[in-house]
Amino acid sequence: MAALTAHVHHGFSAVRAFGWALLAWTLVAGIDAAIAKRVLVLNSFGPDFAPYDSIAPTFRTALAQRFDTPITFVEASLDYMRTATDKQTRTFIAYLNDRFDGTPPDVVVTFGGPAAQFYLTHRDELFGTTPVVLGALEERFIPKTPLLPKDAIVGVRVHIPEILHHIERLLPQTQTIVVVIGASRLERFWLGELKREAASFTDRIRFEYLNDLSLVQMQARVAALPAHSAILYAVLVVDAAGVPHQRRDALVSLHKVANAPIFGIYANELGSGVVGGPSWSLREQAQRVANATLRALGGAAQPQPQVDILGLQPAVYDWRELRRWNIDMSRLPPGSEVRFKPPSVWEMHRGAVVAALTALVLETALIAALLVQRTRRRRAEREVAGLAGRLVTAHEDERRRLARELHDDVSQRLAGLAIEAAALEGRERHAPDAHAAQSIREGLVELGEDVHALSYRLHPSVLEDLGLAEALRIECDRVAQRGSLHVRFDCGVVSRSLHADVALCLFRVAQEALRNVERHAGATDVDVSLAPAQGGMALAVRDNGAGFDAGRDCARASLGLASMRERIRLVGGRLDLRSERGNGTSLMAWVPLPEAA
Repeated sequence: MAALTAHVHHGFSAVRAFGWALLAWTLVAGIDAAIAKRVLVLNSFGPDFAPYDSIAPTFRTALAQRFDTPITFVEASLDYMRTATDKQTRTFIAYLNDRFDGTPPDVVVTFGGPAAQFYLTHRDELFGTTPVVLGALEERFIPKTPLLPKDAIVGVRVHIPEILHHIERLLPQTQTIVVVIGASRLERFWLGELKREAASFTDRIRFEYLNDLSLVQMQARVAALPAHSAILYAVLVVDAAGVPHQRRDALVSLHKVANAPIFGIYANELGSGVVGGPSWSLREQAQRVANATLRALGGAAQPQPQVDILGLQPAVYDWRELRRWNIDMSRLPPGSEVRFKPPSVWEMHRGAVVAALTALVLETALIAALLVQRTRRRRAEREVAGLAGRLVTAHEDERRRLARELHDDVSQRLAGLAIEAAALEGRERHAPDAHAAQSIREGLVELGEDVHALSYRLHPSVLEDLGLAEALRIECDRVAQRGSLHVRFDCGVVSRSLHADVALCLFRVAQEALRNVERHAGATDVDVSLAPAQGGMALAVRDNGAGFDAGRDCARASLGLASMRERIRLVGGRLDLRSERGNGTSLMAWVPLPEAA
């Protein structure tokens, strides 16, 4: 029983909570309904008929965004394409009154001349004291009926000669203008206005009006126009066959088959096939109607009705149509706007182009820096090479000087002392110190030979006297005479007048190579060859010694090997060293002859 009571109590609580919520929603809805402003929108045609198909939605959006209080829109359209009977008119008036159930709207907004004329004619039967805003009303249709102070007119001024002059400006050879216009009562009115205002152009332009054709017949006509023709698309609500045409479908269908450019008077037709030019902006009209409606809803007192007349807007063009009909863009009025132009490569890929250019600039800067660095390095290498060459030259000059001093001075003085020691030894052959004199003489002779050998090593004068081949042969014999190596020398035809730098370079390389074989190779045989080759002179020194790992040990090149490479480089030659452990070593040097360099 307790459980059932709790359940029932819970059920009553839920019902009571729902009741309170329903009551609260009803009160809020009632408050919103009381606060919300109601606006009656009366269209001359259906909401889907051009050119007014875009003005009402733009107006509703602009008004709702600018007004703080919620707005309720009630929209109705006249069936202006057919003549309404008195009964139909009464029925429509009763329908509008029933929509508001005795409480008039806060403001009435009409679009187009027919809607304005209808409302002002029957204002007393509808909402006589409610402010009215007459929108999208061409100034020819501004009513003579007195308006209330809170009323407003937002109209337009369509100057037909201005549009015709614009066509002539863009197409100065125009001879025929075909006017697309419908057959309704409103369109018949505009047909008369067009003929009247175009009269001043008939001396140079022939006008053809298509008001007595169906849309299908219009399509056939605009597809077969003569040269130097243009098409003015005025307004097409109902064609001669009585067929209504909604939105801009008729304009699009004519554009598909037309063989001449199409011009219009409404800005919202741009992009549907018209070339463009000065036009009537329905969007601007909608914004101004919204402003006038805001003033009416605000309830501020004003001494008289507000009148706002909008003229043609600055020229705007479709780039695709200008290009299609080869219209020179230099003929466009100053300050014109061109739309629908495909973006350029720069506009489409601006980020990528900027990034690529930045990378290119950075890469160019890096390359420039590397080139500068390479130039500096090469300059430094040349300076080092020049210094090395000067050092080698200075070294050779110093060796030559020392060799000459040893040979011409020290050797001669030692020879003189040896001769005097020999004479002293002869005079005192039986003297007690005769043995000492002999020892001195022998020492002086041996010292003289050593000094002579040192002088030869410092600078072999035979190289200058007998030539490179003979100097190498003597050097090989000297090495062989020391008894540790068997040296074979093979020489081709070598001129004795070989350039001194080349001869000295090859001799020093051979001398250093033989010294390395004696000291480090542990060889028993060594072959030395000299012969002309490839426009230069080739020297080869091969031994049967222990060899070494050329790939590893050459990385720690000795001073002797470095000296050989530098000497060869200074005369523009090349040096090749090959060796394997246990297979001996081969050194090949080639230098160009000065005549072939």
